[in-house]
Amino acid sequence: MTFFYQLHPVVSAVYFVEVVVGLLLFNHVSVAVVGFAGLLAVSGFYMGWRRVFKQLKWNGLLFLTIVFFNCLLNQKFAPTLGQLSVFGLTFRVSLPALIYGAVMGLMLVEMLMVFGVLNVILPANRLVYVFSPITPKLGLLAVMSVHLVKTFNHQFHELAMLQKTRNLNVEAGSIGVRIRNAGKLLQILLEDSLASGMESARLMDARGFGATKRSHYQTYRWHATDWMFLGCSLVVFIGMIVVRSSQFGWSKSVADFTGFWATDDFLAVVSLGILLIGPLVFEGAYRACRN
Repeated sequence: MTFFYQLHPVVSAVYFVEVVVGLLLFNHVSVAVVGFAGLLAVSGFYMGWRRVFKQLKWNGLLFLTIVFFNCLLNQKFAPTLGQLSVFGLTFRVSLPALIYGAVMGLMLVEMLMVFGVLNVILPANRLVYVFSPITPKLGLLAVMSVHLVKTFNHQFHELAMLQKTRNLNVEAGSIGVRIRNAGKLLQILLEDSLASGMESARLMDARGFGATKRSHYQTYRWHATDWMFLGCSLVVFIGMIVVRSSQFGWSKSVADFTGFWATDDFLAVVSLGILLIGPLVFEGAYRACRN
C-alpha cells in the first residue's frame, strides 16, 4: 500500500485535475520535457516499468505521427532544416514546426500517462465514490467506459487466439487479409458489447439507480496527511497559475518555437516539476516516518 493509494479519493482526484490543467498551462519545450520526465518517474513507480515501456511503445507511434503532420502543415516558418521534392511538390522541414510538433506530441503522451496512473490510484470504486455526491450518472458512465475499453481489449485478444484454430489469424498474411480478419472479430465484439450494454441498462433500471442517494460499501476518512498533501498541491498549483498569468512558459505562435530554453521558463519548469514529483516526495517521507 503506497502513500498515494492511501490518500482520500477526493484528494487524489483533485491532484489529477491539477496535473492535467498544469500540463495545459505551458507549451514550451523545456517545460514539456520536464513534465514528461516527471510523469515517467511517477508512472514507473506506481505502474511498474514494464507496463510503462509497453505504453510508451504505442505512445511513441502517436508522437511521431503528430510531429510528421505538424512538419507537413507548417512549412512557412524559418529556419528551414531541409527540403524534399516529390512529384513536383517541394516539402520543407521547418525547425519551429518540428519543435512545435514535438511539444504537442509530448503533451498528448503526457495526458495518456496521467490517465494511466489515474487508473491505478483511482479504480472503479474510488471513482464512483468521488463522483456520486455530485453527478452519480457521470461517475457510473466514466467507470463503465473505462471498464468497457479494458474488457473489449481483453476479449479481442482471447477471441483472436481462439480463431487461430479456424485459420483466422490477424497476425499473418498481407495487410488487406489482416484488416479483413480483424474486421470480422470487431464485428463479433461490437455485437456482443451492444447486447451486454442493453442488459446492463435494464439491470440498472431494475435496481433503481439514480432514483435516490445510494450508500457505499466502503467509506474513506480524512487524515492529517490528506490535508497536508492537498494544501501543498494547491499552493503549487496556484503558483503555476500565477506564473502562467505572467505569460511565462507560453508562446502563441509556431514561429516562436526556435529553441529549447527560454529565459522565462525557470519558474514554469520548477512549479510543474514540484507538482509532478510531489507524490514521490511524500512517499519517501511516509516511508521514512514508518521506519
